[in-house]
Amino acid sequence: MIKKYRKGYMGEWLLTHELSKRGYMVVRTPRSGRIGLPSPDIIAAKGDRLIVIECKSREDAFKIPDDQLKQLQEWHLKTKAEAFIAWKIARRGWFFLRLEDVMKNNGNVNKSFLVGNSFGIDAL
Repeated sequence: MIKKYRKGYMGEWLLTHELSKRGYMVVRTPRSGRIGLPSPDIIAAKGDRLIVIECKSREDAFKIPDDQLKQLQEWHLKTKAEAFIAWKIARRGWFFLRLEDVMKNNGNVNKSFLVGNSFGIDAL
């Protein structure tokens, strides 16, 4: 469990700093799923743009829990923030997926889903 948490923490930390290098003001919300309020892993702003991100650091396919999808959607609806799932795959980098695409796929994310649905950090 500790190793899994550390991997997630490090992924969030790395993405936070990468977004900062690209000119975003960034906040990481530690232990975001445990505070009882809708809270994404990362909140970033640049100019008039606000984005919220749920981060995953995994090698294999996964399913985003419904509560995490609903929390991102609530942020999107209440703040007009753009909402994304960011998947870090070791030695391949970050892949970003739009919340609406992941929701249409019932929260299921795998490498074949990335094809045609994802984009890299440069396109963010």
